[in-house]
Amino acid sequence: MTRLVDQLSEWLGLLAGWMFFLTGLLISYEVGARYLFNAPTIWAAEISQLLLLWGTFIAMARALKRDQHIRISALDPFIPEAGKRWLRMFSLVFIALLCLLVVWYGFSIFYDSFERGRSTGTMLNIPNWWIEIVIPLGFGILFLQALVEMARTLRAPPA
Repeated sequence: MTRLVDQLSEWLGLLAGWMFFLTGLLISYEVGARYLFNAPTIWAAEISQLLLLWGTFIAMARALKRDQHIRISALDPFIPEAGKRWLRMFSLVFIALLCLLVVWYGFSIFYDSFERGRSTGTMLNIPNWWIEIVIPLGFGILFLQALVEMARTLRAPPA
Protein backbone atom coordinates (compact mmCIF):
# COMPACT_ATOMS: atom_id res chain seq x y z
CA MET A 1 0.00 0.00 0.00
CA THR A 2 2.86 2.37 0.83
CA ARG A 3 4.37 1.93 -2.59
CA LEU A 4 1.04 2.47 -4.34
CA VAL A 5 0.40 5.75 -2.50
CA ASP A 6 3.96 6.91 -3.19
CA GLN A 7 3.61 6.13 -6.90
CA LEU A 8 0.22 7.87 -7.07
CA SER A 9 1.66 10.95 -5.36
CA GLU A 10 4.64 11.03 -7.72
CA TRP A 11 2.49 10.55 -10.81
CA LEU A 12 0.01 13.24 -9.77
CA GLY A 13 2.87 15.61 -8.97
CA LEU A 14 4.27 15.07 -12.45
CA LEU A 15 0.82 15.63 -13.96
CA ALA A 16 0.54 18.85 -11.93
CA GLY A 17 3.85 20.03 -13.35
CA TRP A 18 2.54 19.55 -16.87
CA MET A 19 -0.64 21.40 -15.91
CA PHE A 20 1.46 24.35 -14.73
CA PHE A 21 3.47 24.24 -17.96
CA LEU A 22 0.28 24.18 -20.03
CA THR A 23 -1.05 27.10 -17.99
CA GLY A 24 2.04 29.08 -18.93
CA LEU A 25 1.49 28.31 -22.60
CA LEU A 26 -2.19 29.24 -22.43
CA ILE A 27 -1.53 32.54 -20.67
CA SER A 28 1.23 33.36 -23.17
CA TYR A 29 -1.15 32.60 -26.02
CA GLU A 30 -3.83 34.79 -24.43
CA VAL A 31 -1.42 37.70 -24.00
CA GLY A 32 -0.25 37.37 -27.60
CA ALA A 33 -3.77 37.08 -28.97
CA ARG A 34 -5.00 40.02 -26.91
CA TYR A 35 -2.16 42.51 -27.31
CA LEU A 36 -0.60 41.57 -30.64
CA PHE A 37 -3.72 40.69 -32.64
CA ASN A 38 -6.44 42.41 -30.60
CA ALA A 39 -8.31 39.09 -30.54
CA PRO A 40 -8.66 37.86 -26.94
CA THR A 41 -9.91 34.35 -26.33
CA ILE A 42 -12.95 33.49 -24.25
CA TRP A 43 -11.38 30.32 -22.89
CA ALA A 44 -7.69 30.71 -22.08
CA ALA A 45 -7.97 32.49 -18.73
CA GLU A 46 -10.70 30.21 -17.39
CA ILE A 47 -8.98 27.01 -18.50
CA SER A 48 -5.73 28.32 -16.96
CA GLN A 49 -7.46 28.90 -13.63
CA LEU A 50 -8.89 25.40 -13.74
CA LEU A 51 -5.47 23.91 -14.49
CA LEU A 52 -3.81 25.91 -11.70
CA LEU A 53 -6.39 24.76 -9.16
CA TRP A 54 -6.13 21.13 -10.20
CA GLY A 55 -2.34 21.27 -10.33
CA THR A 56 -2.07 22.82 -6.89
CA PHE A 57 -4.33 20.35 -5.12
CA ILE A 58 -3.08 17.17 -6.78
CA ALA A 59 0.56 18.10 -6.12
CA MET A 60 0.21 18.42 -2.32
CA ALA A 61 0.84 14.73 -1.64
CA ARG A 62 4.04 14.71 -3.68
CA ALA A 63 5.31 17.72 -1.76
CA LEU A 64 4.64 15.89 1.52
CA LYS A 65 6.30 12.72 0.25
CA ARG A 66 9.41 14.68 -0.71
CA ASP A 67 9.30 16.73 2.50
CA GLN A 68 9.03 19.96 0.52
CA HIS A 69 6.26 21.78 2.37
CA ILE A 70 7.17 25.09 3.98
CA ARG A 71 8.24 24.77 7.58
CA ILE A 72 9.85 26.81 10.31
CA SER A 73 13.22 25.31 11.11
CA ALA A 74 14.88 28.02 13.21
CA LEU A 75 14.83 25.81 16.33
CA ASP A 76 15.90 22.58 14.60
CA PRO A 77 19.55 22.74 15.78
CA PHE A 78 18.38 22.93 19.40
CA ILE A 79 15.88 20.05 19.29
CA PRO A 80 17.15 16.51 19.92
CA GLU A 81 16.45 13.87 17.26
CA ALA A 82 13.77 12.18 19.39
CA GLY A 83 12.01 15.52 19.74
CA LYS A 84 12.16 16.11 16.00
CA ARG A 85 10.58 12.71 15.46
CA TRP A 86 7.71 13.53 17.82
CA LEU A 87 7.21 16.93 16.22
CA ARG A 88 7.09 15.29 12.80
CA MET A 89 4.48 12.82 14.04
CA PHE A 90 2.47 15.65 15.56
CA SER A 91 2.51 17.59 12.29
CA LEU A 92 1.57 14.50 10.27
CA VAL A 93 -1.34 13.74 12.60
CA PHE A 94 -2.45 17.37 12.32
CA ILE A 95 -2.21 17.19 8.50
CA ALA A 96 -4.21 13.95 8.45
CA LEU A 97 -6.96 15.37 10.68
CA LEU A 98 -7.13 18.55 8.62
CA CYS A 99 -7.38 16.44 5.46
CA LEU A 100 -10.30 14.46 6.87
CA LEU A 101 -12.10 17.68 7.75
CA VAL A 102 -11.53 19.18 4.30
CA VAL A 103 -12.56 15.96 2.53
CA TRP A 104 -15.77 15.80 4.59
CA TYR A 105 -16.85 19.38 3.93
CA GLY A 106 -15.34 19.59 0.46
CA PHE A 107 -17.22 16.53 -0.73
CA SER A 108 -20.52 17.92 0.52
CA ILE A 109 -19.87 21.20 -1.32
CA PHE A 110 -18.96 19.31 -4.50
CA TYR A 111 -22.02 17.07 -4.24
CA ASP A 112 -24.36 20.01 -3.66
CA SER A 113 -23.05 21.76 -6.79
CA PHE A 114 -23.26 18.51 -8.76
CA GLU A 115 -26.85 17.88 -7.67
CA ARG A 116 -28.00 21.43 -8.34
CA GLY A 117 -26.12 21.74 -11.63
CA ARG A 118 -24.31 24.93 -10.67
CA SER A 119 -21.93 26.40 -13.20
CA THR A 120 -19.42 29.25 -13.33
CA GLY A 121 -21.72 31.60 -15.26
CA THR A 122 -18.85 32.62 -17.52
CA MET A 123 -18.56 32.29 -21.28
CA LEU A 124 -17.52 28.63 -20.99
CA ASN A 125 -20.11 27.95 -18.28
CA ILE A 126 -18.01 25.18 -16.73
CA PRO A 127 -19.85 23.11 -14.12
CA ASN A 128 -18.72 24.15 -10.63
CA TRP A 129 -18.16 20.56 -9.58
CA TRP A 130 -15.24 20.31 -12.01
CA ILE A 131 -13.50 22.85 -9.82
CA GLU A 132 -14.82 21.69 -6.45
CA ILE A 133 -14.10 17.95 -6.76
CA VAL A 134 -10.36 18.51 -6.80
CA ILE A 135 -10.38 19.78 -3.22
CA PRO A 136 -11.63 16.58 -1.53
CA LEU A 137 -9.67 14.54 -4.07
CA GLY A 138 -6.39 16.34 -3.44
CA PHE A 139 -6.82 16.33 0.33
CA GLY A 140 -7.84 12.66 0.23
CA ILE A 141 -4.58 11.77 -1.50
CA LEU A 142 -2.68 14.01 0.93
CA PHE A 143 -4.36 12.12 3.79
CA LEU A 144 -3.13 8.79 2.39
CA GLN A 145 0.38 10.17 1.96
CA ALA A 146 0.31 11.50 5.54
CA LEU A 147 -0.56 7.99 6.76
CA VAL A 148 2.34 6.57 4.76
CA GLU A 149 4.70 9.19 6.19
CA MET A 150 3.49 8.40 9.72
CA ALA A 151 4.30 4.73 9.15
CA ARG A 152 7.75 5.69 7.82
CA THR A 153 8.41 7.90 10.82
CA LEU A 154 7.39 5.16 13.25
CA ARG A 155 9.49 2.53 11.44
CA ALA A 156 12.57 4.72 11.22
CA PRO A 157 15.30 3.63 13.62
CA PRO A 158 15.94 6.04 16.48
CA ALA A 159 18.82 8.38 15.82
